[in-house]
Amino acid sequence: GEKNGGFDVLYHNMKHGQLATKELAEFVRERAAVEETYSKSMSKLAKIASNGSQLGTFAPMWDVFRVSSDKLALCHLELMKKMNDLIRDINKYGDEQVKTHRKTKEEMVGTVEAVQALQVQSGHLQKSKEGYHTKCLELDRLRKEGAPQKELEKAELKSKKAAESFALYIEKYNRVGGEFEQKMSESAQ
Repeated sequence: GEKNGGFDVLYHNMKHGQLATKELAEFVRERAAVEETYSKSMSKLAKIASNGSQLGTFAPMWDVFRVSSDKLALCHLELMKKMNDLIRDINKYGDEQVKTHRKTKEEMVGTVEAVQALQVQSGHLQKSKEGYHTKCLELDRLRKEGAPQKELEKAELKSKKAAESFALYIEKYNRVGGEFEQKMSESAQ
């Protein structure tokens, strides 16, 4: 892509995956705490319902409230347990992610360096191209204005040096680009 930043984006996402894993685990932990609190509250309500009067017309309602509150409390307690299992799985994934990141970081050092070298050479090439273009425009302007021969020779010399420099940067860019392609190909494999 533009500025050859795709590898950097992937590498950055991999590096920050650990933080994302911790944030997810913390969220699930908070959610499990909420479920536990809700389960305890429903259990208290079930006890209150069981203490209700067993005489009179509301006796069947007290049983319904007690049973439904108990069942709901058990459901939320089970959900809390499953979330705690999920937290363990997320933490395990995070540990594996750290190991994989270390391994990948060691394996991709060459690719990271190749990407950085290509970006640097791309910047140098662009500056050299602009410098060459500026020198050529200056030479053309002097020719059109009918500048003295001495000034024309100076401008021609500067233009020639800029062309040589530009050619050198093109060669360096192509060499670094070849290394970049090789490293990216290896990394993609």
